[in-house]
Amino acid sequence: MKTKILAILATGLSGFAACGHSMEPIAENLRPALEKFLKEKGDLCLGKFDWPIGVSEHDSRIGTRDALQMPVLEKIGIVVSSKASEKRKEGDIEKTVPVTRYRLTEAGRKSYIARETSHAGPDGTKVVHRGDFCAGKLSLDSLVGWEAPRTVGDHQETTVAYTYRIAAAEWARNPDVQKVFPMVERIVKGEGKLQLRQLFRLTKDGWMAVNAWE
Repeated sequence: MKTKILAILATGLSGFAACGHSMEPIAENLRPALEKFLKEKGDLCLGKFDWPIGVSEHDSRIGTRDALQMPVLEKIGIVVSSKASEKRKEGDIEKTVPVTRYRLTEAGRKSYIARETSHAGPDGTKVVHRGDFCAGKLSLDSLVGWEAPRTVGDHQETTVAYTYRIAAAEWARNPDVQKVFPMVERIVKGEGKLQLRQLFRLTKDGWMAVNAWE
């Protein structure tokens, strides 16, 4: 039995295992751990943390993401625009420039969720965000398989492949929106067939789904 399990794991993918050592990932413990992870952290968010969002004439000329996306969201009632001015830094010079400022409407605010994320800022300090604009929520469809466990530092890790379901916001299924949010289009249209991958780490409580930076 042990030889058979090792042979299956060596291929990089594994199916259900009838028995085995507790350190070996098996579907019976990976599935609930992944379901829990997606329930807590499976939001499909777009990195639009801070609102309102200003779009300058320069942004429009060079075609920034906000310059392309905000007018489409306004067209379908997710944001509304007004004229304003903002301080922008160009090189070492800070200027006040005219902008079109977009804020979320009541419909748009339904897609802005409380969600803490962090990253390193330009100066290396930690930047924390308390919310994000999200297009939907993922849930587990089926486990496809997982890699043979590997030792990383003082612990074991594996990567799990799975298909998913998505409870997408109505606006995220709009064809015009999907043209300017290609990631949203890919995830929404890939429901039930596109494979995503999730890192797992072996802890004292068993295999747990984690973010790579945790």
